[in-house]
Amino acid sequence: MELRDGAAILPDGLEISIEILRRIAEREETIFIVDETGVYMAAYSNGHFYKLVPTERAPTLEIDGIRMHRTKGVTPDRDAAMKLEALSLRGGWVLDICTGLGYTALEALRRGAELVVSIEVNPIVLRMALINPWSRGLFQDRRLSLILGDAYDIVPILPEARFDYVIHDPPRFALAGHLYSREFYHSLFRVLRPGGRLFHYTGE
Repeated sequence: MELRDGAAILPDGLEISIEILRRIAEREETIFIVDETGVYMAAYSNGHFYKLVPTERAPTLEIDGIRMHRTKGVTPDRDAAMKLEALSLRGGWVLDICTGLGYTALEALRRGAELVVSIEVNPIVLRMALINPWSRGLFQDRRLSLILGDAYDIVPILPEARFDYVIHDPPRFALAGHLYSREFYHSLFRVLRPGGRLFHYTGE
């Protein structure tokens, strides 16, 4: 970065004034995006407020002030890695329930998954992933298929005994109780291959 005439010149040639940089620096809990049109907060509002929040590494997603990842003592990307370690994933096909920012799906690919099918019900969450540099591979890797919809409706129509691993990381029960139901668990079991493994995160 170069400083010139009261502005910072970014490596890609974009300019941002020192005054704007000062204002950004005062908001440590916020991520900002800089592009040709200006500087804007990595957030979206449609009656609910979605916001990317910085951590030591990959950002977390906050919805109406509630963080969607564990961030106490662990970063979201490391948390995803720990879930995959618990699953002992080695290649194979993976079903990822509740994509979020895609850290779990991307970690599965890094660990050698042949194919990842990831389901997300909220299009705004995927929009936040689209502007998050740490989620970039979610939209670029051909081994990853994204499905927009409610996993409760989608999993029952997936092929039987197709997946070697299922990662089920739903929102808290109060927000998505149907994803904790006996019927949904039966659907998850149906798509697992014999000897397949399920990781179900239920929060703290």
